[in-house]
Amino acid sequence: MGRNNSISFSFSDYAKNKPFREVLPWIGGDLQTLRDTFVIDFGKSKKNKKIFFPINKILSKKFECDYLLGFLELPENLDSLRGFVIVTHGLGGSTKRFGLRRISRKLANNGFGVLKLNLRGSGSARYLAKGNYCARCSSDVISAINYFKKFIYLEFKDLIKINNPPIYGVGLSLGGTILLNACLDYDENKGKKLLDGLACVSSPLDLSSCSLCIEKSRNYIYQKWLLHRLKNQLWEGFNDEGKLLDNEKLRIKIRNLKSIREFDKKFTAPSWGFNSLEDYYIKASPIFRIQNSIKKLPQMLFIHAKDDPWVPYTDTLNLRKESIDKFTIFITEKGGHNGFHSINGCWSDEVVKNWFMSI
Repeated sequence: MGRNNSISFSFSDYAKNKPFREVLPWIGGDLQTLRDTFVIDFGKSKKNKKIFFPINKILSKKFECDYLLGFLELPENLDSLRGFVIVTHGLGGSTKRFGLRRISRKLANNGFGVLKLNLRGSGSARYLAKGNYCARCSSDVISAINYFKKFIYLEFKDLIKINNPPIYGVGLSLGGTILLNACLDYDENKGKKLLDGLACVSSPLDLSSCSLCIEKSRNYIYQKWLLHRLKNQLWEGFNDEGKLLDNEKLRIKIRNLKSIREFDKKFTAPSWGFNSLEDYYIKASPIFRIQNSIKKLPQMLFIHAKDDPWVPYTDTLNLRKESIDKFTIFITEKGGHNGFHSINGCWSDEVVKNWFMSI
């Protein structure tokens, strides 16, 4: 674990005394990864406020009535508000995912206002914007965060006791990559960073190595499952835009996709203006930009497991060489991909919550 010198002793003590331990029956990286898929979520979020975030058309500075959809969950007592947290989902996901709702509830129950954000084309926000998000959809995210900051000031200026409450981010899997890229792409305003703190859980830092990992034969079912979700996003998007009505060639193109790499090559990369698959994977992988743009980043927490079957942990491990003062890094032996299920619930959720309370 790499430790930030400015982190309070209470968090350092917590991290030292509360290591991650697997719990039966979720033993091994695969069962840790799949656990949330098997579990029914009976919990209910409270005080959700629906917010529409205006965003420009992809690769344009024009607004053509595209929106992101977010759900704001507030703590019971705004007088003791600790700040706001924006939570983003992973590949093929949405704000309906169990893991995203669970960490949002934990943060809201501990004094944070939580914005659960659907990225472009995902979940119940599919009809609100043309196209789909990518790992470097920074223009969408920066627009949404800037809008959210204004919204907080206008909506809560008479209710919140602290001036300029901090805005944090939590990215689950690819959601962390997306928030990290947005921080790197943000043009600082008088030294002000996009976020005041960012936690990335099981987030890919090098898309190429991640793509090669998911294409391993042992991950065949994983890739098929993820690709099914991505294809559905395409179908629904193109149907909404009327592009599939008389376009048999496009139908066949989507139906014949065999891998996430092929999906990115034929759809993601060209729709976001990248010259090729390789161009997309290099430019959207934050690992290649962190060192030169580290001043743009807020305090950061990275959590990754060595037995993650989807995303190699080595790139996260290598961040220790970059900036020991800015990064707090947990590399666990077990935990799977965005799993970390222990006897006391989700360990990574608890770590993220305690880290935000310490910075």
